[in-house]
Amino acid sequence: MSYLVTIQGTTYTVSLDDQEGRIALRIDGSPLEIDMASIQGDQFFSLLIDGRSYTAVAATQGEQREVKVNGVSSAVAVEDEQLARLRGQVKPRRRVGGDQIKAPMPGRIVSVSVAAGDTVESGQGVVVIEAMKMENELRAHSGGTVKEIRVDEGDTVDKNAVLVVIGD
Repeated sequence: MSYLVTIQGTTYTVSLDDQEGRIALRIDGSPLEIDMASIQGDQFFSLLIDGRSYTAVAATQGEQREVKVNGVSSAVAVEDEQLARLRGQVKPRRRVGGDQIKAPMPGRIVSVSVAAGDTVESGQGVVVIEAMKMENELRAHSGGTVKEIRVDEGDTVDKNAVLVVIGD
């Protein structure tokens, strides 16, 4: 199985083969073997990677994932590689009045990385929102010019609130 795994804005192609606790893993084509044992349920793990021991805690809340390895926490997005490729072949339809980037959940705006008048490309990060102690980067659905920014850093927003409008 192959996945696109995004950690702190960097996306990796990860393929894995689980063989009774020993995982043959390839990250961007480079092999890595991992011994993994579940410590408690399906959230706590003990990992042995290249002779080094790690503890990991994985939490999933809806679409959001957080992984904490040896106490260091990271927001992680995982997408099936085949579905991502299919999605990339579908052209999104433009909405009349522009493409609206909406909050997928209630949260707090951590950063806004664009300004009105900026040109953005499809997939470019525009806003980071924090929800449930996890930061999530929201990306432009299509390229264009930033027409409106309706939030500032530190603002709290409701689910489906329009944050940024991108037009032609």
